[in-house]
Amino acid sequence: MSWYVIHTKPKQEFRAKEHLENQSFRVFLPTIPKQALRQKQLRTIEEPLFARYLFIELDQVSSNWFSIRSTRGVHQLVRFGMHNDPVRVPEHWMAELQQLCAQTHAPQALFTEGDRVKIVGGPFKGLEARFARLLEDRSGESRAMVLLEMLGKWQTMQLGVEDLQKMAP
Repeated sequence: MSWYVIHTKPKQEFRAKEHLENQSFRVFLPTIPKQALRQKQLRTIEEPLFARYLFIELDQVSSNWFSIRSTRGVHQLVRFGMHNDPVRVPEHWMAELQQLCAQTHAPQALFTEGDRVKIVGGPFKGLEARFARLLEDRSGESRAMVLLEMLGKWQTMQLGVEDLQKMAP
């Protein structure tokens, strides 16, 4: 048995994993926790570590290679070389990757203190600010405290997280 790389259709890594597992294949999709805004609330979601890729363990002789390509969410097996052979991933590399992913990690924050943000909604739309910290209001919606330079002074303001967009540093 060896590990191979599967290229998935866009944003269908989880679908491909589920359908391959339903066919009794051993599949590994490395993920990382990430903060995301869902219905005005900050939630932790799992996101693929390698967008559009997952790993599958196959026996080159007995595995049904053709059923993989027709699986929902799968684009193709990754292939290289003159003979167009599927890419085989070294066993020790897979073991290290699986061990690394098994460790718990803090979610990747949507914003971190000091990030430059652009206000994309509300009366201050179009202005640049600095992210200070996240707040939770009574209804459970996530709010952000930002620093906005107005009239030569830094002012603190509370805005909805959905009204902010991270800018390049």
